[in-house]
Amino acid sequence: MPANPRTYRAATLKEALTQVRRDLGGGAVILGTREVRRRRFLGLGTRELVEVTATDNAMSSASTNTPTVSVPIISPVSNFQASFGDQLSRLHAMVEDLSRQGRIDHLLPELPAELVPTYANLLEAEVPEALARRLVRHVAERLEPEEFARPEAVRLALCDAVEGCVPIAPPIAVVPGTRRVVALVGPTGVGKTTTVAKLAANFKLAHGLRTGLVTVDTYRIAAVEQLRTYAEIIDLPLAVANAPGEMRRAIEELGDVDLVLIDTAGRSPRDEVKIRELADFLSAVRPDETHLVLSAVAGERSLRAAVERFSIVRADRLILTKLDEADGLGGVLSVLGHADRPVSYLTTGQAVPDDIEPANRARLARLILGHEVVQ
Repeated sequence: MPANPRTYRAATLKEALTQVRRDLGGGAVILGTREVRRRRFLGLGTRELVEVTATDNAMSSASTNTPTVSVPIISPVSNFQASFGDQLSRLHAMVEDLSRQGRIDHLLPELPAELVPTYANLLEAEVPEALARRLVRHVAERLEPEEFARPEAVRLALCDAVEGCVPIAPPIAVVPGTRRVVALVGPTGVGKTTTVAKLAANFKLAHGLRTGLVTVDTYRIAAVEQLRTYAEIIDLPLAVANAPGEMRRAIEELGDVDLVLIDTAGRSPRDEVKIRELADFLSAVRPDETHLVLSAVAGERSLRAAVERFSIVRADRLILTKLDEADGLGGVLSVLGHADRPVSYLTTGQAVPDDIEPANRARLARLILGHEVVQ
């Protein structure tokens, strides 16, 4: 027996369609979509929502005066790389069908219909909706209308748009005979110690520069021993500082080196006290560069919190780690656009010293868009 039409409201179209699939299944029929405003609690302003009216496919489109579109509503994917092709093609089909029936054009009035699949592609890559719209508008403004149907032209224009959102810093510049001090900071579990070892090995073995290590990660004995092991293998001097007042002494213990790399203890972005303690360690030596290490696996909200809370240590560059483990990088793109700090290095695995590279704007854009994968 046909079900009565049901109405779903959510913050985004994607969330509303997920609710439809959950309740009505993959054969749901979309009867209409629109934007609505809903008054907030206690009347404090309004918020915009997307409203979707749907029924199951047992209800014939002949029973209503509104044209209907039967579409497969996809659920969020747990593994972006493994199921990208199949789910993306279904999402493209969905938005194209909705667009042809006039059910999505009024939600995206600024986007040409030919570019709606590109917008869907960005959503599937976990790019926030507002940013996805801006990127597709950039594509529309750059291309002539007849180019919208040329996939390669759209692809290149989209890459250019993403590149414009990705600030890049040059790699660490070391001048032999002039000591440069570089610190790495960040949340727990992002791979700071391994990244320090990769940088140290490259500067010592590939560039022949005298490199020394300082650790202030005395909260985790294993961390000190891990860095000590790396130092012994690479044949580097290592010093330990247990308090801010010991920082200068530790650096002097390294002797006449060209580069000092400081490994710090991971801190929860919620632990303001510990982050301030870390700031005291670094202010004692005033590093020439401070790199905030962020994991590409983390969600957008966690990344934003880390950037905000670690601003007290005056990090002026970002290092993105674990790109090989991330399902999608759309959230990273959004954070980079707001962080006001350039990316200096990318890490793509655990191997020391191989899995690290200076950040490249074009490569990072291709990785974010899924046009290239980490090998």
